[in-house]
Amino acid sequence: MQSGKIKRWNQDKGYGFIDVDNQSEDVFFHVSKVRLSQPISVGQKVYFNSERNDKNQLRATEVTFNTLSILDTSVSDLTPHDSNTSRQNHANNRPYQSRRDQNHQRGGHYKRSALSTLFSLIALIAVAVYFFGDINSAFFAEDNAQTSLTHSASENSNQAATTGITSDAQIDHTIALIQQGGPFPYPQKDGTTFYNREGRLPAQSQGYYREYTVPTVGVSHRGARRIVTGGHPPTVYYLTVDHYDSFSRLQVK
Repeated sequence: MQSGKIKRWNQDKGYGFIDVDNQSEDVFFHVSKVRLSQPISVGQKVYFNSERNDKNQLRATEVTFNTLSILDTSVSDLTPHDSNTSRQNHANNRPYQSRRDQNHQRGGHYKRSALSTLFSLIALIAVAVYFFGDINSAFFAEDNAQTSLTHSASENSNQAATTGITSDAQIDHTIALIQQGGPFPYPQKDGTTFYNREGRLPAQSQGYYREYTVPTVGVSHRGARRIVTGGHPPTVYYLTVDHYDSFSRLQVK
């Protein structure tokens, strides 16, 4: 079991990413894997299990806000036969009338448990069906965008969206820190691998891109602004001000 905080959450599409504690690589999760009793929001603490898919990408297999919901074994895991046997052995020492009352109560308990399980399963299936089309559409659109961006970059890299280095003091200072090798405001995060999961940048081998925090005035946390560099040492610089939803290329000499 791992822990972390919700880093990104797309309510309309039903998926997001977890910023894992003591790990630079984020974990993707889908709403169908979430076992939460409250609305999902950025910054919430979560516990989860994960595994890698055939593309070596980390995917959460179960997400919850309570460690016990993952670790504990539910009473419903016991088979009716085992539970009935245990209770019947206990009831054998009581009068016949008492055993009959207990059997009646036990039957009602199993009926309620079965109905609760059935309703939960129906709700989970409904949620999965509702979001399945949206998530597939999102991945298909992202794949098309990545293919188009890669093709455009290979034809003429000058066609990419570019801007000059702005007069923003935080952006210019971050570029200077990158070029001189630090020190960075978030040493455990700055300089770590950027995995380009959103497919907004041209496809490259893993480890080619690295990300750095651009502080935002008036914000006490990392904020949404990043500079992503390509190459070692960097030969290309990209700026995102909306937490990887879009990028603009910076002309840095």
